[in-house]
Amino acid sequence: MADRTAPRARPGRKAPAGTTKRTKKTLGDDFLNAVRADFRAHGAGVIAAVRADKPDQYLKIVQSVLPKDLHVSLDHLETLSDDEIRRRIRGLEAVLGPFGDQPGGTPPLSGAAAGAGPKTQD
Repeated sequence: MADRTAPRARPGRKAPAGTTKRTKKTLGDDFLNAVRADFRAHGAGVIAAVRADKPDQYLKIVQSVLPKDLHVSLDHLETLSDDEIRRRIRGLEAVLGPFGDQPGGTPPLSGAAAGAGPKTQD
């Protein structure tokens, strides 16, 4: 006996317009919902395990979620003056001060922020 619950394709007839797209979208949505639920239940632990056991796979995951057109410049500090770098270091030290080991939570200024950077020969 034939299964009457599944729609049967008739020879020479197409599926209604949009059915394939709607089916793919529904399937995609269902899949993403399942992944979200699994991630909520196990995500952080699995990510930590992958990072520890398979760092190459961990980096692939990170890369897959980054925007494709992400441009990172590592030498942006080269365009700053020494005074601007010192100001930024002082700002960071001010923010991090409460977390320091010093009494009152204020760490001493680093040599660079205090203006005592490396000596250059003129």
